[in-house]
Amino acid sequence: MKKVIFLAGLAIGFVIGSRAGRGPYESLERTAHRVAEDPEVQRRAAQARETTARVAQETAETVREKGPEVAATAQGAVAGAAGAARERLSGSSADGTEADGTGADGLDEDAAAMAEDSAGTADAGGDAELGEDRPLST
Repeated sequence: MKKVIFLAGLAIGFVIGSRAGRGPYESLERTAHRVAEDPEVQRRAAQARETTARVAQETAETVREKGPEVAATAQGAVAGAAGAARERLSGSSADGTEADGTGADGLDEDAAAMAEDSAGTADAGGDAELGEDRPLST
């Protein structure tokens, strides 16, 4: 059904466009160029670029400041969840192991290794600098 509606719209647009001719299209193009070249429009565009750069810089600074705190909170939440899982696993059999041989001790080792690996990541967050020559994605 969507395909039929799309094709009908395409056909209607083609018929209307071909009847109108090239004149209205060229008029629209001239108007768009005049608007784009208007000094007020260019001034506003420059102002928008400056505002965007300023807001991006402020946001990057906030992330740099709050990143370690958020990472520590997330690590605490993960540790709490791991503790709850460890308690559930330790209560599942008499010797604290599951059918595959993993137990609470294996979880402790894995959690310690994860915490050690992620400790540097929390402190390293927000090292990037922003500027016109560096896109936000780097």
